[in-house]
Amino acid sequence: MVQQGMGWDQLISQQRRWGMSPKLGSTVRARRLRNELKRLRNHAGLSTDQAGERAGMSGPTISRIETGKRGVTADETERLLEVYGVPLTRQRELLALAEDSEELGWWQAYAGRLTSGAQTEIALEEEASRIINFEPTLIPGLLQTAEYAREIIQVCNFDDSPRDTEAKVAARMARQAVLTRPNAPELHVILDEAALRRFRDPEMMARQLRQVIEAASRPNITVQVVPFSAGLHPSADSSFVIHEFGDDPVIVAVEGKTSDLFIEEARDVAVYQETARRLCRIALSPSDSLELIGRVTKELS
Repeated sequence: MVQQGMGWDQLISQQRRWGMSPKLGSTVRARRLRNELKRLRNHAGLSTDQAGERAGMSGPTISRIETGKRGVTADETERLLEVYGVPLTRQRELLALAEDSEELGWWQAYAGRLTSGAQTEIALEEEASRIINFEPTLIPGLLQTAEYAREIIQVCNFDDSPRDTEAKVAARMARQAVLTRPNAPELHVILDEAALRRFRDPEMMARQLRQVIEAASRPNITVQVVPFSAGLHPSADSSFVIHEFGDDPVIVAVEGKTSDLFIEEARDVAVYQETARRLCRIALSPSDSLELIGRVTKELS
């Protein structure tokens, strides 16, 4: 149990003693590490009990590490790698991964004002090689202007204080740096046409749409619009974000009003991937989509 009044440094120290990572942002790296440790144990032909006995740990501890119910420290990782007979070069790579999993992400500065789900979503964006985001009514956070983000946050998070609102706007703007960094992820945004036309301030919305058009000019960003003429479509009932990580398993995020859902089961992930493919097929081409966004922008100006 975390003690009340515990300072941040004390909390981190306690988390590390328990084998927990203080960085919600290490979601993907920690996941990659535990999957690799499980694969190496199986390759070595060891049960969790056998691996635990040889590494000075218990079998249930190994099981909790591999299922993500418990973190793993760099020291524990090193002991397990030696037990599994991993070559020194590969050991260095995995130890670096274990150490990275204990680092703090920039978004921890906003930890008191962002939900754990929001922090995990930022972490996934930071690690992803490709992001596919479908939104039925809003422009996605990675493409929002500050004024548009502020209005959305004020309307949807109606209990927030002005300070909380501004912190969330700042975090949302900071997230967007991921799209312009070296080795930036690809971003494929699919919008329902309703997202272009839901607004209270026409001039503000016109500025927002111009930013979407500008963003789509970058080589790593694609925007498609599902027009009203397409009728009902496979995701008329919800938004979703698909995060791809190269050869690592895909994670889907589904945002809720009070909590977020992160989907990792391959069968469920496949449903969202197929939904995205179907949406792309009925959406306008990227060039036609930008033409439509341009027309709506002119109507608002």
